[in-house]
Amino acid sequence: MQTDILKNIKNYTKDTDPGPFSKNNGFLYNLELDGIFYKGFTVEEINCNKAGIAHGGTLIAFADGIMGYTAWKKDSFPCLTAKLNANYVGPAPKGSWVYGFAEITRETKSILFMKCNLFIDDKIIFTSDGIFKILRNHGKKDPS
Repeated sequence: MQTDILKNIKNYTKDTDPGPFSKNNGFLYNLELDGIFYKGFTVEEINCNKAGIAHGGTLIAFADGIMGYTAWKKDSFPCLTAKLNANYVGPAPKGSWVYGFAEITRETKSILFMKCNLFIDDKIIFTSDGIFKILRNHGKKDPS
């Protein structure tokens, strides 16, 4: 992994048309590198709990969005999150740049199995895996 590129917000492009959830939570930055789709955000006060670190819900929502976006980029079909597991490995303090990526680990005609890792610098702070239902009859509009 090219952490020198990934850990710098300046290498990402800002989404000009994010969905309302992503917009409200600051999940706005995208980067494609070597065929992998990365997303990133800066932990702001709105993302934090009283301890000044990203709320667990912030991290799992961000990971869910990365997995959904990665699934959509695969074949342009939106997906519904059926199951999501989370492992909180380390804190994401206010002001931190958090980035991550997802990968499809298995697929059937109607289901994708995925995993996602989130990082600060070169350290994993969060891992997750999920099951996603492919919605083939719902158009091909970018769901993010």
